[in-house]
Amino acid sequence: MKYFVVSDTHDHYLLMIEALNKQGFDPECEDHKLIVCGDAFYSGPEPGKMFEYLKTLKEKDKLVFINGNHDRELLEAINNKFTQGRPGNRRCAEGVVEHITGKTRLSNEELASECNKIGFTSFLKSALRYFETEHYVFTHGFIPVKDKKYNPDWRNEGSKSKFDLTDGMMMSMKYGIQEPGKIIVFGHYSAARCYVMKNATSENWEKGLYKVVNNVPQEGFLPFYGNTFIALDQSVKKTGFINCLIIED
Repeated sequence: MKYFVVSDTHDHYLLMIEALNKQGFDPECEDHKLIVCGDAFYSGPEPGKMFEYLKTLKEKDKLVFINGNHDRELLEAINNKFTQGRPGNRRCAEGVVEHITGKTRLSNEELASECNKIGFTSFLKSALRYFETEHYVFTHGFIPVKDKKYNPDWRNEGSKSKFDLTDGMMMSMKYGIQEPGKIIVFGHYSAARCYVMKNATSENWEKGLYKVVNNVPQEGFLPFYGNTFIALDQSVKKTGFINCLIIED
């Protein structure tokens, strides 16, 4: 199978399509499948088109959709009828509903109801905690760890937040955590953080140098290939492009 892998697209549908086309993704090809390593939604310009496209791929069994922290937060906002959470969750849901149904100016309760009717809620619920092939593990943040050490029982970890929020760069580069015999592919935090810390000293770690990516050149936001991991998040709002890996496994 040839997997086309993106992450942290944040509603940037056209940029994602541009990246997929450039890499030759064909949803009609039997051997092609798209993997989204979380945060497909929230804060971008085309949430409705993003949902429509991903939903169509899922119906054709051409999509692996992994849960991201923003996707989970969006689902929680819908379930709570937008009485909790950030305003961006409501804006995203409004964009999805308007694109599919044409309806606008809905109350919180009406908006949540429409999300249910069009299948947006169930789509978010269907997100996986991780996806695994023979040689790769695909996650959003990283695999769950225990006391900053490898946890061999991580696949049975019940808390989604530990998948969504773990800092893969820190766990892999600073603490050396890896999955035996496999490469971990993740998003969540910008790949530029890995670029900054590739030759880091202990002092660099202590000063939190990885938090400063403003001066990183454009190539620093491309996928970062470590010995045991690949960091994928391109900071789409900053860079204006989406990384797309091709992985055959």
